[in-house]
Amino acid sequence: MEIIRTANAGVLLTLDDTKILLDGVCRGIDSYPATPPEIKQELIFCPPDVVLFTHDHPDHYDPDYCQAVCSGKTASGKVKITSVPTRHMGHYGKTTEHQSFVIEGSQTIWFLGDASPMELKKFAPFPKADILMIPYPYISTPVARKMLESLLPCKIILLHMPHPDHDPEMIWQSVQEGMEHLKAYLYVPMLGEKLNF
Repeated sequence: MEIIRTANAGVLLTLDDTKILLDGVCRGIDSYPATPPEIKQELIFCPPDVVLFTHDHPDHYDPDYCQAVCSGKTASGKVKITSVPTRHMGHYGKTTEHQSFVIEGSQTIWFLGDASPMELKKFAPFPKADILMIPYPYISTPVARKMLESLLPCKIILLHMPHPDHDPEMIWQSVQEGMEHLKAYLYVPMLGEKLNF
């Protein structure tokens, strides 16, 4: 399995010869980076087999990309993908339609987008995650870290992180304790970085 971070909170996942883009093209907003133009062009020129977005916020979703490539990109016969309706974190939970995804093949991936940590209970009926893809608040709050501990020893991919050199909200500092606590399981890829499991 290969995971390439292509966006602020998104990846291009290759599982069992199926390429799945998850929140993988976005526009920049505040300290959260846009998908680099060269990565976006590659994803237009060689579109993945499946394109999924958890919600329509600009740091997760690019409508121009979807208009260019998303027609018919919602199913795959090689892996099973289940959409799980979930509540967005914080005040957006009342106004934003949000869904997370369970991807099952030779490995099981839970991709949570911006789902509230309390939504993890909705995943109990699914096979346990081999890889859990989450945003930084799951690491920065003690209650959410406790919930993560019950899911170990899965690998954790931390997304929704700004570049360390452009972090006016000091997100890296807020997650340091949690990163240290979970370092045996945690990966924090930079934009364009590739991970193989």
